[in-house]
Amino acid sequence: MLEKKGESTLLITSTQAKAIRRKQADKKMTAKQAGEEIGVTQVTYRKIRDGGEVKPSIYQKAMQWLAEDY
Repeated sequence: MLEKKGESTLLITSTQAKAIRRKQADKKMTAKQAGEEIGVTQVTYRKIRDGGEVKPSIYQKAMQWLAEDY
């Protein structure tokens, strides 16, 4: 976990981001549609898709979405 301005964040790795992009493509979804399905805004979805630090609640939503259908 990384600390940033008193808030904890989790890292979406490049491998996780690639899997998220692949799932979006496999489902033929736009970034907006994928974000809605995950439960985040389109801007937040872009952060997830590109990898990097996100809040733990966002990380959890993204990983749950990624694990669905498996």
